[in-house]
Amino acid sequence: MRYLLVNHVPFFKSDKPGHVRMGDMWLEDLRAQARAIAGAGGQLIVSVPLTDVSDAAEASGSFNLVDVRPEDQGFTYRPIVRYVSMKQYLLRVRQLRAQLRDAMRDVDVVQMGYGGYPVGLGQVVFPLATKLGKKRIWIFDGGEPFVRLAQQADQMRNPAKRFIRRWMNRRFLEFCRNAIRTADLTFAHSDAPRQRFADVWNGKCYQFNRSFVTDDIILSDEDARAVEARLLDRARPLRLVAAGRQVRIKATDHVIRALAAARQRGARLELDILGDGDELPAYVALIKELDLEPHVRVRGAVPYGEQLFNAWRECDVMVVTNLVQELSRNILLAGARGLPLITYANPGSDAMLTAADAGWIVPNGNVDALAEAFVQTDANRPRLVELLHNARRLAQTTTLDETHRRRAELAAALVKR
Repeated sequence: MRYLLVNHVPFFKSDKPGHVRMGDMWLEDLRAQARAIAGAGGQLIVSVPLTDVSDAAEASGSFNLVDVRPEDQGFTYRPIVRYVSMKQYLLRVRQLRAQLRDAMRDVDVVQMGYGGYPVGLGQVVFPLATKLGKKRIWIFDGGEPFVRLAQQADQMRNPAKRFIRRWMNRRFLEFCRNAIRTADLTFAHSDAPRQRFADVWNGKCYQFNRSFVTDDIILSDEDARAVEARLLDRARPLRLVAAGRQVRIKATDHVIRALAAARQRGARLELDILGDGDELPAYVALIKELDLEPHVRVRGAVPYGEQLFNAWRECDVMVVTNLVQELSRNILLAGARGLPLITYANPGSDAMLTAADAGWIVPNGNVDALAEAFVQTDANRPRLVELLHNARRLAQTTTLDETHRRRAELAAALVKR
């Protein structure tokens, strides 16, 4: 089985011969997929844009870039052109189609999804794969984009552009609906796509909870007991952590305002903010405005892996406040690392967390309810211990390698049929 993965998240040019640069978590995911496909008797080919490192801040797919030879990671690489505007798309789409035809020439399976802007890359890939008679796997990687796309359209000041963008969004929604209906397999990494497309969800559609958890990062029993003792120690305040891209849809400003309100009610809480992004300066100003500077540490970007997990080790509770529908990578990673979770309600994660009793779920966008959860978290430390152990068990049964093994098995069976 020759398996082609097409994605809009780029690699970057490297100074080292035969190397490319890519986001560290993107690399972790590709390694796991390559292992799984090899275990199913196949070979992974990756086709993504190749661009300059100067574009990395907006497009790396994670915080940090690493240099690698694709062959050393278990896959081969076939580059395609990148577009980030309608003008670029129109100028480059003919070259893109030619590159994709070349990449598909000797493969059995093509995986593609909704990513890419202003035109989803899958809108180019899917018709080509169909015409060339390839097995097609449509993927919703993380969540589904339609709430975010609607917000972007609503923010456009030019009425004509806003109308066109909304029209394009409706067409894209129907394209995704048809892709689910006609693809050989559909993989979703949260429950949100199944809910939105319930009318066409079928026996060829599979949901896998999005996970970056590997066996080696799950907290040991001994370390979990140490975390439990720390959570129950009322002599020390609880330290919350909000980690990720500091952009509007992550709503870290909600966390800051809720922290201020909870502290005014007597809760003994501190906060670490990890990650960089466009909104970080505004968050720093808000911290100062609310007189929270002694109680909040703004730590910037921290490399994924040991450095990130060491930073998390200084914290007690993970807060995830995504405003859009997705399954945040921090949901399961926090469970693996022994951080009880407070999260906004989200179709991407609610069912999983509720079934496992693995998170404190707050109505989405409700800062008052978030502040109340912070107060109750400090007051009810034994409940945090319950969430700690439940979330750790959930992470142990929802790993990155297991997800890719199951996906590779389904793809291999598809090719055999």
